[in-house]
Amino acid sequence: MSKQLFLNVNDYLVQSVMKKMSWITEQLNTPVKMLGNYYSCVLDRELNQRQTWALVEVQAAFFLGMLPMGYSLVFRLIVLLWLVAAVKRCRRLL
Repeated sequence: MSKQLFLNVNDYLVQSVMKKMSWITEQLNTPVKMLGNYYSCVLDRELNQRQTWALVEVQAAFFLGMLPMGYSLVFRLIVLLWLVAAVKRCRRLL
């Protein structure tokens, strides 16, 4: 009897943790979905979450490379390579 009760409590705990994790994941994905909807309106086509992340990556690489800060030439070269790779990846996905 006590084993059955212990299993029921464990099942309840696992289900509770799974529900919390799914809620947290949903909350973290909400801004990405909103941004994806915005990009979909701008581009006049439906974008999935992977395509949205690809566009965000290209923008991040572009702005990091274009900011007028005193970064070394090596750092700017690495960011430029990241930008080229991100643009290629984005073009392949879109």
